[in-house]
Amino acid sequence: MRRVGQIAIFIILGVAIAVVSLLMWSWSDPDGCVAGQDPAVALANKRAGEGEPYSDWCHEFAGNRLHVVEAGKGKVVLFIHGFPTIWYSMIRPMEHMRQDYRVVAIDGLGAGLSDAPAEIGEYKLAAMAQHLDALIDELGSEKVHLVGHDWGAAFVGAYAQSRPERVQTVTIMSAPPQNIAVRMLETSERQQEISQYIERLKSATPALALLSGAGDRIAGGPRNHLAAGRMSAEEAKALQDATSDLRRINRHINWYRANLPAPDAISEDDFWPARDASLHVPALLIWGEDDTVFDPEFVDMMEKTNPDLTIVRIASVGHAPQFEATETVNDAITRHVGASRQ
Repeated sequence: MRRVGQIAIFIILGVAIAVVSLLMWSWSDPDGCVAGQDPAVALANKRAGEGEPYSDWCHEFAGNRLHVVEAGKGKVVLFIHGFPTIWYSMIRPMEHMRQDYRVVAIDGLGAGLSDAPAEIGEYKLAAMAQHLDALIDELGSEKVHLVGHDWGAAFVGAYAQSRPERVQTVTIMSAPPQNIAVRMLETSERQQEISQYIERLKSATPALALLSGAGDRIAGGPRNHLAAGRMSAEEAKALQDATSDLRRINRHINWYRANLPAPDAISEDDFWPARDASLHVPALLIWGEDDTVFDPEFVDMMEKTNPDLTIVRIASVGHAPQFEATETVNDAITRHVGASRQ
């Protein structure tokens, strides 16, 4: 019996140490921005072959650093990805345009190789817009062409509403600007039902995601693209590896925590930059008609409230049109950007 008791004590101690270690890891900060060590940049250059190479660097503003990747020369086309991925999710249109434009992409705060602060307020769109202002200044541009997907679309749409003087054109894919996203949460029962997953995401922790296997499900998009033949095995691995740190996934979820309240907790401050803000720059909306992340009602709402909006609807395409309908998306963005002669 004495030996059994000793074994039980060792087991309890082992479990306690494991739990404490897991919690300490869960609360620790991911590494900050590092340039020159991104496997996705190396992969982009390997696939690109001849022409302007991709390079990366870190841009600091107000104590936070964004990982920036760029190639090419000329007018700046700035790409911003969604959740839960990194800059490389925009590689298809970047590769298509890099010979004629200076294509620039960032890892959003909390994602990829950018800094991942713990303070949720750092992820407010108004705060991130100030960082984007500083980045555009650093790029030496008065105006840029903006392209966003998913959360990146919500951000660039809101940024263009807030700062039309900094935006030459804006392209949004698979999501509406922030104020319309919040309005959908406020008024659409269908959107409220679709978005129930958001509240579960916001309550996640790295430890819970690890123990439940949720992290693997959250970052499973590359496997789906690989299985469908839209992405090489090397690309899928690079994207999967880039989203494998559950501490970073948790910080990336701060985009939701900071900007998308529960439907019964919405206030006027959540409609950044304003409830009735609209787009007053040439705008392109790309929407896959099989997308299930948003109620398609938002497309009609945008058409009615934004005077200079072109809509490209793509049949039999879901939430990632840049991979599911690459040629259509590339051509649409290139025509939209090229039509602006400023």
